[in-house]
Amino acid sequence: MNTEKRVLIAAPLGADARNIGEVLAGAGIGTRLCRDLAEAAGEFSAGCAVLLVTEEAMNAEHARLFAERLDGQAPWSDVPVVLITSGGQFSPISTRATTLVGMRANLTLIERPLRAVTLVATVKAALRARNRQYEIRDLLKDRETLLASLEERVAERTSSLRQMVEELEAFSYSVSHDLRAPLRVLDGYARALLEDYSENLEPAAKDMLTRISRTAHRMDRLTQDLLAYTRVARGEIALEPVDVEQMLRAVIEQYPSLIASSHLIHLRPPLGVVLGHGPSLIQCFSNLLENALKFVRKGEEPCVEIYAEPRGNRIRVTVADHGMGIDPTQQQRIFGMFERAAAHKHLAGTGIGLAIVKKAAERMGGSVGVESEAGSGARFWVELARAEEDGKERSI
Repeated sequence: MNTEKRVLIAAPLGADARNIGEVLAGAGIGTRLCRDLAEAAGEFSAGCAVLLVTEEAMNAEHARLFAERLDGQAPWSDVPVVLITSGGQFSPISTRATTLVGMRANLTLIERPLRAVTLVATVKAALRARNRQYEIRDLLKDRETLLASLEERVAERTSSLRQMVEELEAFSYSVSHDLRAPLRVLDGYARALLEDYSENLEPAAKDMLTRISRTAHRMDRLTQDLLAYTRVARGEIALEPVDVEQMLRAVIEQYPSLIASSHLIHLRPPLGVVLGHGPSLIQCFSNLLENALKFVRKGEEPCVEIYAEPRGNRIRVTVADHGMGIDPTQQQRIFGMFERAAAHKHLAGTGIGLAIVKKAAERMGGSVGVESEAGSGARFWVELARAEEDGKERSI
């Protein structure tokens, strides 16, 4: 017999138990006769569809034991309990049964004298309710199996994607590193021809050599940017307090591409101290400053401002310019690899600089963004955790 489909009968009086068992068996219902609630409690863990109890079995000690078993059921389970009583719904036996069996129990009372049709109908109704519980259990099991399968597949896909990314980054680093040497040789030969044999070359030949040199230089810049991206993406970083103003002044004073335009860059202290990685921050802000100086309208002089504002336990550092601006529809894509705003396509660049900024900020636990309108300048920001100094946060 399937123990999950059986009715446990707890009836101390032998005649009662046999009569109830015979009536239910005649209706095709499987049963298991128990001498008392203590024995029923022992059988309960093996499986039970319905518990049928006569009032004579309502021994207080045994009832408490069975109540503990009922309380220990799975969340989906609420075994129906049918109590056969002689005293009606409000008799002392019924009241004690309700108290001892517990509020969680699915309790139904039927009163003597007991008719076979009433007993069978009551037990069948309880079995139908129990079957619905089994359906819920099976659905929950299917859900758990499906979730486990999905989690396993997600883990496998994540592992596979992580491996692919690592391989691509390693490949990118290798290709970028190996490309630089032949590019420098190509550029060197082109320049040597222009310098040493310029008088013997036709204008068309000079133009082609100039283009070769320019293209080699652009490819070298592209490989440098790819190397920078892979260093930011793969290198180990240790976060520490970084004084933003001090770091920016060093960048402006030391980067060749920024020195000549340093008078166009205005810092608005205080800029605060962030929790970051010095080399990654230098890479971020050198790229942002170079972009701010480059993307200006023809005939206009760039003007760049850098300021910071607190954001709870974080600091947002903004690089603002008065240049060409960026259409709102393109502001998300420009942080992707090799992506550039349509209005900026004619200007020199590799399309990797902002991808480096985004990757570096994310690896430091920060974020990046831009606020702009086409033709009205842009405000690129990097937001990082505020660092603590001597156990206290530095205010800005």
